[in-house]
Amino acid sequence: MNVLLYIAVLVGTFLAMEGITWLTHKYVMHGFLWYLHKDHHQVQPGFFEKNDAFFIIFALPSMALIFFGTYDHVWWMQALGFGIM
Repeated sequence: MNVLLYIAVLVGTFLAMEGITWLTHKYVMHGFLWYLHKDHHQVQPGFFEKNDAFFIIFALPSMALIFFGTYDHVWWMQALGFGIM
């Protein structure tokens, strides 16, 4: 595996995720999943919010790619997983 290619995939994925998360926030969180996100904009008692479910939405694919990329020695899956993280 070429280290420069690994870094390029990781950085490219990170940069792509910036756009994806912006679009997700604008059109998904403030759109059809507003019922999960609106408590993020309101002060409420408690530690957790329904909005915390979005963490899982992004964390699960990242963890799966890192795990399977490491376990199966598929470098690009691992780089994608770290880029999403």
